[in-house]
Amino acid sequence: MLKLSKSVEYAIFALKYMSEAGNETPISTKEISDSMGIPYELLAKIMQKLVRHNIIESRQGTRGGYYLLLPPNRLSLTSIIKAAERDIQITDCMFENATDKDCKRITDCLIREPLNTVQNKIIKVLNSTTLEELI
Repeated sequence: MLKLSKSVEYAIFALKYMSEAGNETPISTKEISDSMGIPYELLAKIMQKLVRHNIIESRQGTRGGYYLLLPPNRLSLTSIIKAAERDIQITDCMFENATDKDCKRITDCLIREPLNTVQNKIIKVLNSTTLEELI
């Protein structure tokens, strides 16, 4: 079964919260954690990943906190997933340069190509789905 990880879910919750709060004032990890019921330590790591992927910006100081860098209608679900987790793959062999260490059947698999087609369709949907549509 395909499902989003908790890290991706929490990233979406945090971005939703930030979007609804507006970009006029910074939002702290603690505020999001308390409001959304997300474990603080995990959320802090997720927020750092979102900063590294240029989805949010961190500002230090007394007026510090996080700000969205893109409006919700320009932030794709794909970019959130890749920032919070990693590349999107529906099986262990669906990433570039997969080897027999990833799957023993990689050289003679009968379903790898059809699943690759499915994965590409999923990615297309995720690319066209924005944060705005989720909130």
